[in-house]
Amino acid sequence: MASSRDSAPPIDSGDRSGTPLPPPRQTPSTIYQIQIALLRSRVASLETELEREREHRQAVVDRYERVIDGK
Repeated sequence: MASSRDSAPPIDSGDRSGTPLPPPRQTPSTIYQIQIALLRSRVASLETELEREREHRQAVVDRYERVIDGK
């Protein structure tokens, strides 16, 4: 006696281009490369933010020094 699983139609992937689908899992190397790229991007963003904050602080210091020198 066949189970209902045996007679189920095949799953349609929806791909009609004739090209094979990419492998379902990425290799650890690819995952690590993606993680490294994301981390590098985040570090660059943080460095930019830090530089902006330093410039802002320096502008505040310069402004107060001008106020003090003006008295």
